[in-house]
Amino acid sequence: MTCELDQTSTGGPITSRRAFLAASGVGVAGAATMAVTGLGTTLALAAPTDGGGGDTFVVVFLRGGADGLTMAPPYGYDSYRRLRPNIAVAPPGQNGGALPLTSGSANGNAVFPSGLDGVVGLHPAMKPLYDALWARGRLAVIPATGLPPSESASRSHFSATKYVTAGSASSNVGGGWLGRMINLLGSGGAIPAVNTSTRSKLLSGGQGAVSIPNLGSFGIGPFRNRDRASQALRALYSGGDSVSAEGRTVLDVVERVEAIESGTRPGYPDTGLGRRFSELASLLEAGLGVRAAAVDFGGWDHHRNHGVVGNGRFQDKASELAGALAGFANDTNGLDGITVLVLTEFGRTINENGNRGTDHGRAATHLAMGAGIRGGVFGDDYPDVIADDRQHGDLTVFTDFRKVASEIVRQRVGVTDLGVVFPTYQQQGDLGLTRG
Repeated sequence: MTCELDQTSTGGPITSRRAFLAASGVGVAGAATMAVTGLGTTLALAAPTDGGGGDTFVVVFLRGGADGLTMAPPYGYDSYRRLRPNIAVAPPGQNGGALPLTSGSANGNAVFPSGLDGVVGLHPAMKPLYDALWARGRLAVIPATGLPPSESASRSHFSATKYVTAGSASSNVGGGWLGRMINLLGSGGAIPAVNTSTRSKLLSGGQGAVSIPNLGSFGIGPFRNRDRASQALRALYSGGDSVSAEGRTVLDVVERVEAIESGTRPGYPDTGLGRRFSELASLLEAGLGVRAAAVDFGGWDHHRNHGVVGNGRFQDKASELAGALAGFANDTNGLDGITVLVLTEFGRTINENGNRGTDHGRAATHLAMGAGIRGGVFGDDYPDVIADDRQHGDLTVFTDFRKVASEIVRQRVGVTDLGVVFPTYQQQGDLGLTRG
């Protein structure tokens, strides 16, 4: 038997229930699938298994190569200011000075396992985040981190992004490491993972991952009249067989997401990133079982007009990032049950260039935050002096970002098979940045 929806309401004929479920390109065996609007995204409901009770893991990717020496300026080194005479962030206490990352600036909660107390600070545009989380001992700053040269020596945005997304530079490793984590987690939630941007590939290959760039455009489709289409689909999947049951499950979840109010909640900045974090908070609040989310935030490739404190491109991006993250933290009780990791594909050169910007480099600064994160400055090591190596001007990668991510995945999310999440990485133990 074949069924056909009214072409007027759907924009095209659907010849059978299985054909409709398969139209998104995902098989119906083991998952219910349905095409949804929002740049051709697909909703796939994974068969539930033991998902555990760990944190929701949110990974924010700063696309373009964010400058770690401006995000966490090493104000304690005179060489830093000599190499960046026009763009260096001043020490704390001076006009436009860095926010101090010291044991006395976080209500006594900060820890410094690598002996970096008072060596690095935070860019002053990050003050909303500093106030929301550093002051509560819930923000970890990890300078001199990234993929080491032995794993990736690429200065190409495309290649470096691919390697960080996959968690490996090996051509044998496919998909995103966050997607592999979700597959191991086997969350029984309706929507185990959310991608807030169509650009990010961190959740690539993850079963049940859903792209929702904008709640206002989310829904079943492509249909010109969603109400008529929903009624027709309900009739189409009204039977007692397994295909009908899967179809009704998808429709129920889509309707739950459609009912969530889109836009920016109170307490978030009126920016693109603020809206995305606001809508992510709404999705978490809806109880859909989200255990991972990928957020892509571009515009960090500052070859020129890097700017100084108070103006410039870095100031604008850092302000938007900090405002959105602070709003998210305040909206979720200080990231209770949530861990956020902020990373980028590579850092920038130590020295500024002739255009008062920086060029592609190596080590960056990554951030981890949440109720289960110990506040402080972490890392395997840090240079004794910030110095140009006279060849490329690189800051050495002292801490492999996978060491940071692996600790969060195991300790906070509850996934222990790290060899699957990061298959080419030899585990090196923890930095101690989680509360266990």
